[in-house]
Amino acid sequence: MKKLVAILLLVCAVNMAYPQFIDNTLIKTRPMKFLFNPNLSFEKPFHKYFSATAEIAYRRRELFSDGSIDGQYFNKSTTILGEPSKVKFNGVEFDLGLRAYLVTVQTPYLEGYYWNAPLGLYLETIVGYIHSAVWDLQIYDYEKSVYNGVNCPYYRADVRLDKLSLFFLLGYQFNIENVFSLDINLGARYYCVAMDSRKVVSATPTGDGIYPGKLLRENNPCWHFAGRVTIGYYIRCDWME
Repeated sequence: MKKLVAILLLVCAVNMAYPQFIDNTLIKTRPMKFLFNPNLSFEKPFHKYFSATAEIAYRRRELFSDGSIDGQYFNKSTTILGEPSKVKFNGVEFDLGLRAYLVTVQTPYLEGYYWNAPLGLYLETIVGYIHSAVWDLQIYDYEKSVYNGVNCPYYRADVRLDKLSLFFLLGYQFNIENVFSLDINLGARYYCVAMDSRKVVSATPTGDGIYPGKLLRENNPCWHFAGRVTIGYYIRCDWME
């Protein structure tokens, strides 16, 4: 009985909070990435010049191994010896950001920031996290493969890629009839954590310290170019009434 009451109270709380959360909110997507990496983002203004942003995305990417751990490389299919191998990783991405508008354009028939889809020139800082993985992946020893002239299996491992990053962006958001938005930004992305983790599943004993259950890790912080193009729809609850 207590659990039923708690569930009913939770449902009522969510139902009451829903209009306040979704009202005066931009729902966006990056159309050029949506087909292969579905994504959904939100922008919630809380001041005339400030808004909070969030995004969640599914990550499906083909990555090339660079042999960064002990000269090894991974591959799921036949690869010409000596060339980088490519592996499909699946995962998720989460972003949380704070946006400050430097120049805003007020619509002539509305005042303040409420009921106005945010638009104008802005600076934005984002904290992003990416997790992707592939399981039971064959790892090859590059040096032995080159020496022997054939691909030489080394061990099998569960591979995880975890990245924590900071974005620094300058952009402009266009407001179309206070209903749709077009958002374009450019900037830099710093991966403060770029972790390659491999948990060995099986290995042939060779005396080199690779054994089942061993965890191999390497972190490579780096800077990257960043840029996004998103389209959005501005939600006002009074339009739905």
